[in-house]
Amino acid sequence: MVTIKDVAKEAKVSISTVSRVLNNSGYTSMEVKEKVNKAVEKLKFQKNMVATAMIKKQTSTFGLIIPDIKNIFYGELTRAIEDQANKYGFNVILCNTDNDLDKEAEYLNFLIRKGVDGVIFSTPEMNDRNIKEVMKARSDLAFISLGSRVSDVQIDEVIVNNFEGGYEATKHLLDLGHQRIGFIGGRQNSYSTTERLKGYSQALEDYGLKMDKKLTRLDEFKIHSGYDKGKELLSLKERPTAIFAGNDAIAVGIYKAAREFNLSIPENLSVIGFDDSQFAEIVYPTLTTIRTPIQDMAEKTVELAVQISRKGKNFKETVTFQPTLIKRESTSRVSLENIPLNKGS
Repeated sequence: MVTIKDVAKEAKVSISTVSRVLNNSGYTSMEVKEKVNKAVEKLKFQKNMVATAMIKKQTSTFGLIIPDIKNIFYGELTRAIEDQANKYGFNVILCNTDNDLDKEAEYLNFLIRKGVDGVIFSTPEMNDRNIKEVMKARSDLAFISLGSRVSDVQIDEVIVNNFEGGYEATKHLLDLGHQRIGFIGGRQNSYSTTERLKGYSQALEDYGLKMDKKLTRLDEFKIHSGYDKGKELLSLKERPTAIFAGNDAIAVGIYKAAREFNLSIPENLSVIGFDDSQFAEIVYPTLTTIRTPIQDMAEKTVELAVQISRKGKNFKETVTFQPTLIKRESTSRVSLENIPLNKGS
């Protein structure tokens, strides 16, 4: 097996110089770096990653905990995190919890045993007990919440302004003349659902309307939720003329429900989503939605994780990104003939 000593001998430099070049630490002239790299290539030298991790007490690995890999949003997010981490020389271990806190706890124990340098939590519950416990036990590790805020714990957070996104989505429908606007969101203990619902409610209030609880439904950020809850809303005697979907997957389910009720989108029902995932341009008609800047958020998250892992101390800051309304074909001005009338009218 070729050793670092062999590389040093071939390049005619010291072992410490080879170490600096391989670990990209300290100053080394370009001429010396070139000599070392040529020696590495000639001898086909491979670093012993286990030994390096033991010496540096780092594994150049992050854990990424997500609730549902089948959700297209998390697929896109995972890819963005992995690509960005690789740029810094880090690997990513993916853990899918299925929104199960017990399963999340098992993954956390696994990641810590593996010696990861940090853990990225994507949209945990607001009252996630696991985050609080593990941060107390391992305050030296990088812990970042991506997409959510956790109650009663100071943690680095990278989020989108969900309230603003909910407000803009609802305002867009209100500006098109809709007044009976439904809302279908994810779980009640989800930060994004809570904030998007607040934005929805505030927009209605600003336009002189009260939120009608009969028009709101909470379930999961999944297609079947949009379908099941969409059918409930469309079965109302005074059905909504527009529905704000808590994410694009829910919007896809609403599309299916609308077809079963022989309602055309957007002629009979306007639908707006959230995230601007790949679903938005695949469905017909293309989906008006609120864009979450996934790439930018992933880049900032990894940047924070790398900085924290190198310093061994969390910054405990919140970075907020702004959402953007993306207008497509699924929303239109309300038609007078499609406004449900009260029974007494």
